[in-house]
Amino acid sequence: MISLALRYFLETVERGSIGAAAEYLHVAPSAVSRMIKKLETDHGVELLERQPRGVVTTEAGDLLAAYARRLSVDADRTRSDIRALRKLGQRHIKIAANQSFALEMLPRLMNEFQNREPEVVFELSVVQSPVVNSRVREGRDDIGLSYELARPEGVDILHAHTVRVYATMTADHPLATRSELLLRDVVPFPLALMGAGSTVRVVVDRCAQYEQIELHPALTSNNVGAIQNYCRERGAVAFCGKPTVMASVDRGEFVLVPLAHGTVSERSMYIQAMAGRTVPRSVAEFAGMVSRQMVDI
Repeated sequence: MISLALRYFLETVERGSIGAAAEYLHVAPSAVSRMIKKLETDHGVELLERQPRGVVTTEAGDLLAAYARRLSVDADRTRSDIRALRKLGQRHIKIAANQSFALEMLPRLMNEFQNREPEVVFELSVVQSPVVNSRVREGRDDIGLSYELARPEGVDILHAHTVRVYATMTADHPLATRSELLLRDVVPFPLALMGAGSTVRVVVDRCAQYEQIELHPALTSNNVGAIQNYCRERGAVAFCGKPTVMASVDRGEFVLVPLAHGTVSERSMYIQAMAGRTVPRSVAEFAGMVSRQMVDI
């Protein structure tokens, strides 16, 4: 479904040299060079810059490589969907997501989806927001879930939703019965914060600036699970969106109390897909399940 010339070109781009691509493809380097030269002739432009230690794409080469990746992903997906229609093999949904979604919400939704579609298997990569975006742009994952402060670029947005940041604590915490909180209310208690640069930390720091106070966390971590366990052990207060602890709240382990700052305490979540790509039915159905969950909370 993807031409031989495009396949040879894409392998050369991905592997950084004609020699490495030829070795992977089990063909002579001259065969790879001929195919790339044919593409350059057909398009009337140089696609690769030859360097002593390999090749780099030109601007035109970047465009063609992105096109070739889309074709390759769609070809793989088409073959997979055909096998699924014939009841052969399994449909494979690849997801890149922030750990905030991966800790509780996604495992539960995956289970619900597989109860209905047992032939589906999932592959979940837990990464930071910029990596979610790059993996989806490159076609390495079918969809990406991330919290962002600005709309992700270079992808199609399947769903966007504004999500509040809440103070979270154990159910027996002195602040657990409050209807809303200012940051100054939590200062007397141990604080557990995500590291600088995370979207939830940016929102918390923005709220602190709004109140003109300084926060002194007892724990800073880039791991949501560690923060939750620290809150259990230490009686600390942390900050997150509902998807991060929704199962723990349902079990009565944690409580969520909204911050009294309106839009200052908000960020957006996005479900991303590769730009220009037709999302397979199973992927679209799972993305719809996630989007309905986000609307419900």
